[in-house]
Amino acid sequence: FRQLLEQEIAKYAGDKKGRPEIVFVENPMSAVAPSDDKHEKLYVWIQENLLVASPKLEQLQGVGIAIGNGNVTSFTATPFRNRIAEIYNAGAGLVVAANLEKVVAATKAERTKGANAEKQENALNKLGILSVKYFVLDQKDTNGKTHTQASLSFNDAQRGIPSWLAAPGPMGSLEYISPDANVVAGFVVKNPATLVDDLLGVLETVSPDLRKNLDKLQTDHGLNIRDDIAAPLGGEFAFAIDGPILPTPSWKMVFEVNDPAHLQQTLERVVTDVNKQAAYFGKSGLTWEKADVGGRTYYTLSSVDFGALQVNYVYTNGYMIVGPSKALVERTLRSQENGLSLLRSAKFTAGLPADGNANFSAVFYHNIGGLVPAGVATAAQNLQSGPQEAIKSIASDMPPTLAYAYAQGDSITFMANTEGGPFGLGPATLLGMPNALEMQHIIQRGMGSNK
Repeated sequence: FRQLLEQEIAKYAGDKKGRPEIVFVENPMSAVAPSDDKHEKLYVWIQENLLVASPKLEQLQGVGIAIGNGNVTSFTATPFRNRIAEIYNAGAGLVVAANLEKVVAATKAERTKGANAEKQENALNKLGILSVKYFVLDQKDTNGKTHTQASLSFNDAQRGIPSWLAAPGPMGSLEYISPDANVVAGFVVKNPATLVDDLLGVLETVSPDLRKNLDKLQTDHGLNIRDDIAAPLGGEFAFAIDGPILPTPSWKMVFEVNDPAHLQQTLERVVTDVNKQAAYFGKSGLTWEKADVGGRTYYTLSSVDFGALQVNYVYTNGYMIVGPSKALVERTLRSQENGLSLLRSAKFTAGLPADGNANFSAVFYHNIGGLVPAGVATAAQNLQSGPQEAIKSIASDMPPTLAYAYAQGDSITFMANTEGGPFGLGPATLLGMPNALEMQHIIQRGMGSNK
């Protein structure tokens, strides 16, 4: 293996810009790092069936000591090591693990130096970011598919981000997304009103004056974001690019709504206030149109001032379906009634877990190749090699991907099962990325520097 590695290194011998010097170490315990050489180095030690590489020689020495002690170190008995061992015991491919708890603790002293450090820390606490514990990612190939699983755990699941996502459940909002959708994102929250409370609490911590101005604005207009907008909503939300992107992008939003009458009343009140302000500045403002079709009321909100912008929506079966045209909204309802939805798409179901369970806390799906028309891919031949290859890759090499998340109390687990890996990034691709050795710079910058 060393001979092969040396041959590969020799291919890039003339291009050392931004690359560390690779130094093979025969015995790390007796090796000495040069004190006056400022050129960055990557030390490599090959010992029987083990390869160790690090920009710091003492890291190799630590591995040497561990081998001498029968692989027993201070790390062996830690909960973090046990978490990683769980991944290996289940069969691991490519593993990336980070003890974020230690990273947060190590950077706390640096954060306290700023003038607004206390405000920032309180805001991060409210968001639950400072309660992060471990991040563990495992990616492996099985039966032609790349299985990716990433888990983010928290010490405190009662506040902030870990408390927002609901437990996995049926996502009825996806019934209103067609099988031809190119990009879809959806999630389920426990309580929209509580989420708004948390975000307003963060705003009050970071900028008390801005929160006071927001409260005054709500009072002046007789509107309460929590009670009049968040409270009428249910927990499901979905967004999709569901159709052609030219000449008008076929975007679509689906909201679960528990109290459509209250929400509609709020929207009409907001539009009335907007029109008052528009009239003050000599603008036309917004106009409503309503059409009753098949027992449903379709709403169209238009603005002449912004290039004939339109928003169309309808309330049905506990959901609010929103799109750029009435035709798209009507087509959505017909497809749902005929059982034509993303949940029954072969491309979507191919990415489901082995048990076929489609109950998630959050989901992301893309079929980006469908966004690139054949004519565009052909026209790309006239472009330079870089953009040309990028467009061709999107059109032909990037498979549909389904990624989903499970909220499980004190952790959130993200998973994907896709041929070639999510976005075409399988283990081999990740390990073979250009400038892979530059990862040491990313890690150093991410961990911080004392210089």
